Amino acid sequence: FGSSHFGSSSHSGSHPRVCKDSERERERGSPPSQSAMSAVKGKVLECKGLRNADFFGKSDPFVRVSLEAQDGTVYAESKTASKTDNLDPVWEDEPFNFAHDDCFEGNIRFRVMDTGLGPDEELGEALVPVKMIPMLKDGDGPTGFTFSLG
Repeated sequence: FGSSHFGSSSHSGSHPRVCKDSERERERGSPPSQSAMSAVKGKVLECKGLRNADFFGKSDPFVRVSLEAQDGTVYAESKTASKTDNLDPVWEDEPFNFAHDDCFEGNIRFRVMDTGLGPDEELGEALVPVKMIPMLKDGDGPTGFTFSLG
């Protein structure tokens, strides 16, 4: 299905701490209200070797980035511009910025989609647990991630 590079991703905010949240909140992955807030900030950079989903021409990919609870509830979403006839798209400046509670145990989902005449078709996706994104303090430089799409 190809690979995608979602670079300059950073996780900034307060230091990790022990969270005291209810069982229901933990099961849903929803952020408890009494905790400090952090943000996941990043940019979608490129995809390489995407499959062609179009009969005429090439796929017209875009990336939908979402902050999700473990049960799939979407808390925030961002979307890149579509790149016409391109299996190796590059995005110049496609930022996303999701605020979340320090105790949030959800995921960032990167869904690469093909836009067309009918419904958008999924080309692949990567799911990254928020806790796997390095914690950076304000002023720290960016970091990058490359994912294989499934």
